[in-house]
Amino acid sequence: MNSNTAVIRALFDETDALGVREFCVCAGARNSAIIDALVQRGSIIRNFFDERSAAFFALGRVRQTRAPVAVVTTSGTAVAELFPAIIEAHYQNLPLLAITADRPSRYTGSGAPQAIEQQGIFGDYVSRTLEIECNADGGFQLSDAGWLSDGPAHFNVRLEEGMETGVGASLAPKPMCAGSPQYLSTFDQHCWREFWDEDGDLVVLAAGLHPADVPAARDFLLRLNAPVVAEATANLHDEDSLKHLMLRGGEKMLQASGFRRVLRLGAVPSWRWWRDLESRSEIRVLSISQAQFPGLARSENVGAVPWEMLQKSEVRGQKSELAVVAAAVIAAKLDALIAANPKSEPSWMRHLSRIIGTDASVFLGNSLPIREWNLAAGEPQCGVEFYANRGANGIDGLVSTWLGVSAEAKEAWLIVGDLSAMYDMNAPWILSQLPAAKRRIVVINNGGGKIFSRVPWLNQMSSDAKRVMENPHTFSFEPWARMWGMDYRLFTDSRDVRDNDAACCVWEIRPDAAQTAAFWQSWQG
Repeated sequence: MNSNTAVIRALFDETDALGVREFCVCAGARNSAIIDALVQRGSIIRNFFDERSAAFFALGRVRQTRAPVAVVTTSGTAVAELFPAIIEAHYQNLPLLAITADRPSRYTGSGAPQAIEQQGIFGDYVSRTLEIECNADGGFQLSDAGWLSDGPAHFNVRLEEGMETGVGASLAPKPMCAGSPQYLSTFDQHCWREFWDEDGDLVVLAAGLHPADVPAARDFLLRLNAPVVAEATANLHDEDSLKHLMLRGGEKMLQASGFRRVLRLGAVPSWRWWRDLESRSEIRVLSISQAQFPGLARSENVGAVPWEMLQKSEVRGQKSELAVVAAAVIAAKLDALIAANPKSEPSWMRHLSRIIGTDASVFLGNSLPIREWNLAAGEPQCGVEFYANRGANGIDGLVSTWLGVSAEAKEAWLIVGDLSAMYDMNAPWILSQLPAAKRRIVVINNGGGKIFSRVPWLNQMSSDAKRVMENPHTFSFEPWARMWGMDYRLFTDSRDVRDNDAACCVWEIRPDAAQTAAFWQSWQG
């Protein structure tokens, strides 16, 4: 057995142990032996030319399947292209696996072609790093920093030039090793007790729950019997038993209700009110999440505990009548403003929520789309699942992540901003490798980064500085759609929308800027 064969066998031992079955591959000469072995082995492979897009697609697959997925690259700067998705996986606590081919360690620090310093390149953003390389005697050696959680990992595979065939055909996948994160400290248990011992009105902020987590969340919330403000990604909309606990009105309702305790269930919320809790140390905050991050920088009166704490049955809350009244008044104002400004961005979200079909998969883009959807969208159809990248809150890789999340869905919608779509224009490359489905890429084109016009302190900037911040443009998304063979529609009025397009279609929506400004002026006034 030659050295590369031994190394690749060792690699497969590790991927099998983790239960990796899907591989997103970006080909290069350095990783050709790995690719050949994967093909012979019959692995599920999707091929990409853009490493960044491949990594975010793999992240989407992890997000939906909850199983580890690998992205495989060649050496050199290709490895660095994975970093944004690795960061996102870190903050979502998702097992994205980066498998990077590398030149032998004798090239380290030499400046030879395709020989950058790949070992440890992802730093603290991966929970495990593994180096696989040949020994001088033809065997292999492993340098392993152990698996600490379910977050991302990096396997750096050092290969000699050349390629062997047949290495994969004789290796049947082995059973995976089960594991779960362990991060409940004594301090966290103390915070858990203090949170429930204290009096004061309680609100639950729910976001970023995988559909498989909903039953446990539902049972906990029914026992708790406290008011809930649920974002779309909480996926609680189908739970009729929780309807009496749900509050509408979003930010304004939270500001008006005087809550003294906040229980965060799932991911970090998109509400600005959550971020303002940084300076509200008198409000006690507890997070119950699949990830170990508290979501706030302050430590006073803030704690985080694992998802398993939902099984605690002794907790009990109390529904706030003040919050119920405030929510009803604010929801009525919201409905009136949407009716008065039918071409505004929030009104478009209300309309889109009404035409998305039963059992569809919906991915909400960061920046304005997810905030406007959570504020203004109506009740979705039964079975609709919502996803978003809320780990680092960035706009990178959103189209690719959506394609990964919805790869097996029969109906899939992406609602994304214009700059976010531009950031990921290579993403549709993978469409020809996915099953046929009804796919809608809805681009809310408001001509730039308009979220910056909503940030209060940025209003102090000069008009020239604001222009730099917003990146204004007059681009159409029709050429992008045509480039990838997608159908295209331009809408400026929701009354013109007819959902009878081809299997994959780009909908460019251009909201009315004056109506959008009028909506926000009245809503925030």
